[in-house]
Amino acid sequence: MILVSCLLAATISSRAEGAATVPFQVGEKLTYQVYWGPFIAGRASLEVQGIERVDGHDCYHLVALARTSGLADLLYHIDNTSESWLDVNQLFTRRYREDRTEGNRPRRNQTVYDYDRKQATTTNLINNKASALALDHPVQDVISALYYVRVKPLATSISNSFLINAGGSNYNVNVCPDLRKTLWIRPLGDVAALRVEPKPTLNVVAANKGRMWFWLSDDNRRFPLLVVSDMKIGSARLVLFKVESDARPTNAEASTTSNFGPANPEFTTSKATGR
Repeated sequence: MILVSCLLAATISSRAEGAATVPFQVGEKLTYQVYWGPFIAGRASLEVQGIERVDGHDCYHLVALARTSGLADLLYHIDNTSESWLDVNQLFTRRYREDRTEGNRPRRNQTVYDYDRKQATTTNLINNKASALALDHPVQDVISALYYVRVKPLATSISNSFLINAGGSNYNVNVCPDLRKTLWIRPLGDVAALRVEPKPTLNVVAANKGRMWFWLSDDNRRFPLLVVSDMKIGSARLVLFKVESDARPTNAEASTTSNFGPANPEFTTSKATGR
């Protein structure tokens, strides 16, 4: 769960008519190297796969993947796919689906957000059991929230609050950048970045007495560059590794050959620690 959840979203988009102005485009794919402590533990990605109709509304189809690799995969297998459909015009979620395998435990759920009926219905796709939750306001899911934050005006001391629907509950989440500095990120070089600590944090982080920080590029792209989470069970990092778009790919394949070897020194400079 930590690999997907962390996941915490190019140029200005060529969009459907009437769409809100956003800093991402169809075809944008961001790939992350996942570290547990000093070791590479897997890969994760965020992708805008296309625009699809959901209940008569154009939506960005967002796909987040997370996979463990090497020794990490042998110790605790993770294979997660999360999909979100973000309304192109109004920028709130209309559907969320997850297909997760963590260890030997599979989970497949889908949530449909019906704003006309003011209800979110979550269905367990394994046993077909469904539960409903009242919706008084538009919400984000854990994937659409990453893209929604990219659209908001971000600056130190400016606070933004919004609702996230997760785990059958709605949470009011506050984000306020508290630090600005330059990070060296391999596919982009030196990038001005803003640090954001969502409050409240993810349940898995809070349960392990930890904290989580997201770093986003302080430019019109608002790339999620780095996620850092320190918990009593260890430290996890997601570092932007590759940027692809329909316009031009930026590819920075790792020089390491082992899936679970020491971290590439280029990812562990003091500029990219992210705390």
